[in-house]
Parts: sequence; C-alpha cells; structure tokens
Amino acid sequence: MKSNYEEEINKTDVWKDYEKGVIFNRTKDLYVNTEKNYNFYHGKQWENAKLGGIQPMVYNIIKPIVKYKLGVIGQNHYEIVFNPNTYDTVEEGEKIQELCDVLNKHIERIWELQQVDKIVREATKDACINDEGIIHNYFDDEVVPELIDKNNIYYGNENSPEIQSQPYIIISYRLPVSEVRQQAEDLGVSAEKIELILPDGETREQAGYDNISDEVNPMCLVLLKYFKENGTVRYTRATKNCVLEENVDTNLTLYPIAHLNWEIAKGSARGIGAVNCIIPNQIEINKVEARRALVVKISAFPRLVYNTDLVQNPKALEKVGGAIEITGGASVEDVRNAIGYINPANMTSDVANLSESMKSNTRDLEGAGDVATGNVDPTQASGRAILAVQQASQQPLSEQVDNFKCFVEDMARIWFDMWKTYEVDGMNIMYEEKDAEGNIIEEPGIIPFAMLEKLEPNIKVDITPRSPYDRYAEEQSLENLFMNQKLTFEEFVDALPDTSAMPKNKLEQIIQKRKENQARINEMIMEGNRISSAVNTVMNQEMQNAEAEGGNENEMQGLPTGGDEGQGNQGQPDNTTMPEV
Repeated sequence: MKSNYEEEINKTDVWKDYEKGVIFNRTKDLYVNTEKNYNFYHGKQWENAKLGGIQPMVYNIIKPIVKYKLGVIGQNHYEIVFNPNTYDTVEEGEKIQELCDVLNKHIERIWELQQVDKIVREATKDACINDEGIIHNYFDDEVVPELIDKNNIYYGNENSPEIQSQPYIIISYRLPVSEVRQQAEDLGVSAEKIELILPDGETREQAGYDNISDEVNPMCLVLLKYFKENGTVRYTRATKNCVLEENVDTNLTLYPIAHLNWEIAKGSARGIGAVNCIIPNQIEINKVEARRALVVKISAFPRLVYNTDLVQNPKALEKVGGAIEITGGASVEDVRNAIGYINPANMTSDVANLSESMKSNTRDLEGAGDVATGNVDPTQASGRAILAVQQASQQPLSEQVDNFKCFVEDMARIWFDMWKTYEVDGMNIMYEEKDAEGNIIEEPGIIPFAMLEKLEPNIKVDITPRSPYDRYAEEQSLENLFMNQKLTFEEFVDALPDTSAMPKNKLEQIIQKRKENQARINEMIMEGNRISSAVNTVMNQEMQNAEAEGGNENEMQGLPTGGDEGQGNQGQPDNTTMPEV
C-alpha cells in the first residue's frame, strides 16, 4: 500500500484541478451555504443554536415561498419544437420540416420515457433553493440525463455563467472502490495502477454531508473532466492517484451539461437562489415566536402560591379533591390567606403584530403573498379576474421563466448534438401513420445520418398555460361561445383541452354513441327505402303485365281496343266490361 507521501506525489492532474476548485468554493462558503439552504428549506432551522431554556419554535415561511415560485415556473406546459433553419429548395424545405416533425414526436417520447420532466423539476428546485441546477447528459443507446448537485461540479472559470465558454468542467462522483476497480480493469488499466484506487474520506464537500459521512462500503471520488480541443469536447476520468481514461474525444461540439441559474449574479458562475437572502428573516421570526412562547409559558397562566409553614402536604394542592393538612391551631381563614393564585400578566400585542408583520412582509417582498398564491375565493371572482391578478403578481418571476426556457432549449440542443454525433448508422425512430380505418399507428423507421447532418434546426420552446385558473378562464370562454350558439356541441367538446375540468372523454363517448345511434337509424331508413323501392318496382311491373295481357285478349276476341264511336258492334248494346286496373 502506498504511503500518504507517495499518494500526494502521484496525484493526477485532474485531481489537482479539483483541489483548486475546492479551495475556491471554501473561500465562498459554498459547502456551508448549501447545508444551510437545504436545512432551512426542510425546517431544520435551529442547528448549532444555544437555546438554554428556550423551546425552539419553527414557523417555516421559506418552504411555501419556494413552492409558490416553483409552481409559477411549472404551471405552464413546455414543449420542445424543432424548426428547419436552412434549405435550398421548397421541396427540400418540406422534407426537412417533415423530419423536424418526426424529431418533435421522438424527443417528446424519449422525454417521457426518461422521466425528464421530473429531473428538470428537481434541477429547478435546486436552483431556487441553492442558486443553480445542473443536468449532465450522456449517451447509452439513447440520451440519458442525470441530476448533479451544485457541490459536485467545478468550473474552470468560476466567474462566468456561460457553460459552453468554460475552459473545463469537472464533475465528481462518489462510488464504491470495488466498482471503480472493476471499471479500471475493464478499461485495461494496469494492475499496478489499480492498486492506487483506495478509499478516501472526501465527504465534507458532498451535499447532505450529515447523511453520507458514515458509509457502509469503502468509497472514493471519481472525477470526470470535460474540456474542448480543436472544436470538439474531450474528457479524462480519474481518481486521486489513477487515471481511468485520458483525453477521449467525444466528437461532441457542446458540453453535455445544461445549467440553470435561478438569478444571474455578475461575476459568478453560480448565481443567486431564493432562500439564502431570507434566512435572516426566518431566524428572527423563529426567535420572536420562541420568546413569545416562553413569556406565555412563564406569565400567561395563574400560578399557585402557598405558605409552607401552614401547609404540611403541598403536593395535595395539585390533586383534584385532595385533603390539605395544616399545622395545629390554624383556622380555615388562616388557610385561605395562606393559599392563593397570582393572576396572569397581560401581554402586549406588539410581539404578535411584529411576528405577523415579518411573516407577511417577507412573503410579499418575495412575491408570494395571498393574492399571488391564489388564496382567494374563486366563487367570488371570475377565472379571468383571478388570472389577471395572479399574472400581474407573477411578473417579478419573468426572469426565472426566461432562464428556465433557455435551460430546456440547452437540453434540446445537447440532445440533438448527441444524436448527430452517435447515430452514425441512422437514427431509429417511430413514425406516426394512419391505417385504412383512419386510426393513428406507429411504425418503426430510420432517419439517415446524412439527413441529420444536413439538418441544422432552430430549437425553440413553446409554452401553453395550464394553471387551474388558466383552464377555468379557457373553459368559461368556450362555454360562452357554446351558449351563444357560436359553436356546436361537437365543436365545443373538440375545443376543450385534455386537462379540462369537464370530463372531455365522457363527452366524446356521448358524441360517439349519438353518432352510432344515428348511423343505425340511417341504416334502418335506408333499408326501409330500399324495401319500399323494391315493392314499388314489383307493383309497377305487375301493372304493366296486366295492361299487356288485357290488350292481347281484346285483339283476339275482336273487341275494340279504343273508345272511338261508330266502330265495332254498331247497333248492339255495349255489354263489354273492361278489366279493372
């Protein structure tokens, strides 16, 4: 086993860059602030406090503020849309547009399969609580996103929030030593180098240090360093004293890391979150409430007072119906004078007012007051009115909404860069087509690599509102159009969003049953018309046959076939009876 001196001498270059980042972060209290931000969000707000006899009180205003702000970001539906950028002819443009439509469906499917919405929400939560959210993407038959803690990423330029301009980016992973050694063996690392992969105690810089300080199995840090060279991204992977992979060309043009700052801070790659700046308010609120509770505990209730010289068994005073023993010679009147209560002191309302004022002012200043959070009665106001007030109060978060859009767009660009780089044999996708009955079915297909290289998409993120009051206002508008006979019932149901409060599926089933019933009625009418037509045809044929037979008999018997007077049977009575038709 190597000595500590030898380990220090044999440090890898990646580890040396990592140590520079650790030193810088410690000067900025990054690790301390991370623990503090998450502790205060989760309600652990009296850590390391000297309480004495004070009972800790927690009135957590940070969590509802964070949840409200995250709700504003997440209340809209975000959809990635690829659009063609350059093409030479109209026909080529139409073909590229069809390809973009296929990619839009493909990324929507993969987005759902990989549960990217959940990962993106967690990254946004990290940004709100702890300044920044990071998602690292890698390719394993398909793009795979993973969430990275702020503590585990180190930038070559800590003063720039522009990820793609960074000279290098290091991501640290804490993995079991046995797993890392197996990876090294699979990669062909020499046995001598593998012996340098040893357990370490580098846990102080990890997020959630209190939970991972004690590890079940021996663990060590593995560092993944990305850097750019000749226009492509390369990486080196190493432990403290062993290089696993070195200078591997990914052929990517973009760092596979999407980065979200909650709020941009000048001269900082890390940004500013929504928690750290209101922690002092939270501390003072808790202190005021704790002092208030202590005062109530001490002086807000009647207190028993008795003369110890007269009362022999003071514990009986605490028992219901207990007998009180007094010294000899004392009268009942003496006992009444010896036992009494001190009335509670009147408390000033200033303390309660101060506490409530700090809570409400902090929430209002953070844009998370009652109106903003929707704490209103929807039966007393229209959906549009509530929506208008909420949208006005959400304007301070427009910067965060824009940052989030850019974050999702960066994810889409990274994904396309990976498809274009690694799908060299063609990209397997699923096409949507209609069968003979008009139903949409999916068929497997391949996008040729040449088409992916040709495609230089414009990537944008479309946003559609989906908050409860947005849906309420939308449904009210559609209902008004329907009631004013501007829409048919079928058009009204078709226009309802899938997430509407009205049961759109049931309404569609009703329409379908009506169509089926009407189809059966139409079929019965058509069958009746067919039978009636057949009967009329038979009757007409019989009439024609009867007329033809009657004419033939008259000619054979010399009977007149017409009604001309003066012809046939002249001078004789007309006893001929014509056949009835």
